[in-house]
Amino acid sequence: MNSVSRGTPLLAGMLCLLAPHWAVAGGFDQDLFERFVASNMGTDGKPVYYYSTGTVRTFPGGELLANIEGVDMARLLKRDADGTVHKASRKMFILRDPKTGAVIEEIDGKPYNQTFYPYQYMTFRLGTNGELSGGSTQGAGAKKHFVNFAGGIEARRVGDIAVFSAANTRQGQDGTGSYEMYEFWVLPKSSGIKPSATLTLTLVNWQPIGKGKPVYTHRTSWRVDRYADLPASLRDYIDTKAPLYREPPRDMAEIERLQQ
Repeated sequence: MNSVSRGTPLLAGMLCLLAPHWAVAGGFDQDLFERFVASNMGTDGKPVYYYSTGTVRTFPGGELLANIEGVDMARLLKRDADGTVHKASRKMFILRDPKTGAVIEEIDGKPYNQTFYPYQYMTFRLGTNGELSGGSTQGAGAKKHFVNFAGGIEARRVGDIAVFSAANTRQGQDGTGSYEMYEFWVLPKSSGIKPSATLTLTLVNWQPIGKGKPVYTHRTSWRVDRYADLPASLRDYIDTKAPLYREPPRDMAEIERLQQ
């Protein structure tokens, strides 16, 4: 939902039978807000992980260029008296050769830097008309910046399932740009189904692997509650090359260090 920084180191059949129901005018009510918070960052300060896997393809055309694997992790930092919640997160994604599974280290003889977000600091607040306000701060030094959500996150109910959607578009001065759509699907606790929350991402943008042409990325993510529950394929990479990504930032002090 925010600009990308780079650095080195089951339901389908059931859903079609259910008519979507939008909440109040802004999309959220108190129940949906609480479900959003619980699924997105937890409620007790412990880490929440979303393991991701997917593909990167030519657009248009659909030729498979790479498989993508990664993790998005977060925790609740605090909750203010007015209901504002503060979230600390970090995420990383690596591209793998679709034939060998090896991590792609270079493209056309040039080093390829995988995608890392050392931190994102976010706030969310439920408005009186059901709108969700807040934003995200990321980056360091002169590149530190704030992105205002400005009502860009929507909520609806599909039967007992809560669906949260966020779209984002960007336009570069060089004529390139991007479009991405995130959708969280959160099951009620009473369902007993695991995982209880999934996330899909649809993204069209320019990446080096596209060699001057846009690419289409599709990722599916699902929630796990422990780092040890992530697949060994990703943990091995993190443990050896990106140990920072074993957990989200612990507190504001860590975030402030990363902002320097």
